[in-house]
Amino acid sequence: MLPDPQFPSGIQNLNAAVRKWNDQIIFLRKILPGRADQSYGIQVARLAGLPDSIISRAKEILENLEKSELNAAGQPTLAKTTRKRLVPDTEAAQLALF
Repeated sequence: MLPDPQFPSGIQNLNAAVRKWNDQIIFLRKILPGRADQSYGIQVARLAGLPDSIISRAKEILENLEKSELNAAGQPTLAKTTRKRLVPDTEAAQLALF
């Protein structure tokens, strides 16, 4: 394998080969060059024995990030953000006098 020019000499980007089956992953015990095609954090957390409540909450957060907080270009959207008023209404009325 040729060295990757973005990494200093001797450092390589490797990933573990996996197969997806339903909502689970199976490690194939093979190391491949390059990056993984996606993050497998939730599946690895399940394999590590984290409680189902944590796994389901992580899925909920991931789904929200993928569907509503990012636009088609992958940039954060501002549509869902709630902005608080910095000046309470009573102070705003007083400041309007100036």
